[in-house]
Amino acid sequence: MGFCIFNNVAVAAAHALKVHGLRRVAVVDFDVHHGNGTQHMFESDPRVLFISLHQDSNYPLRSGYVTETGVGPGEGTTINVPLPPGSGSGAYKAAFTRVVLPALEVFQPELLLVSAGYDASYMDNLAAMILSSADFGWMISRLVEAAEALCGGRLVALHEGGYSELYVPFCGLAALESMTGVKTEVQDPWLQEVAAWGYQELQSHQEAVVTAAEKVLDKLRAVMAREGTDVQGPGR
Repeated sequence: MGFCIFNNVAVAAAHALKVHGLRRVAVVDFDVHHGNGTQHMFESDPRVLFISLHQDSNYPLRSGYVTETGVGPGEGTTINVPLPPGSGSGAYKAAFTRVVLPALEVFQPELLLVSAGYDASYMDNLAAMILSSADFGWMISRLVEAAEALCGGRLVALHEGGYSELYVPFCGLAALESMTGVKTEVQDPWLQEVAAWGYQELQSHQEAVVTAAEKVLDKLRAVMAREGTDVQGPGR
């Protein structure tokens, strides 16, 4: 759906499982739109943990609710964090520290794939979030740290959405700097502006969403306890 023909992250995850014999692959999707395709492809497969942080009720409609947690043997390996429009640094950092990173720790992936969309930036015209380039750099830094701790640094980030021709380059650069550890001399000329916007801190209605998503961690723990560390998929 959307502007996609092939779901690159889903193809990569399936390839890693089937061809390379991996047992657990995690996908973290912070594109502002719900990753409904990736969710649908793996929602019944406990070998794939799918986490989507997205704007609530943005495209696609009626998709990406907290209550969508997986199907059958995959129940608990889908985690949705549908953040309200206007969410900024505080909401995303809360979602990461309280949901995304703990889920990765529980799941213990052998490969971490990232659907790295930059359309949650404050300049994007297809969404209503207020992230800065520094926020994207922060999220990627946390994922790099998680990959280093959990799966030998095996992380692949694929560029997804992002529709501000002015601002996407700065967001993508921040992510690349975080992945490589190389700080360039390029400066985001709008960083101080967006950082100073009101409501960047976690708001009460955003807190409620993060709290609801946290509860799905219990389902994930149950999956891992049931399956053990040697998670088996359909037909394996």
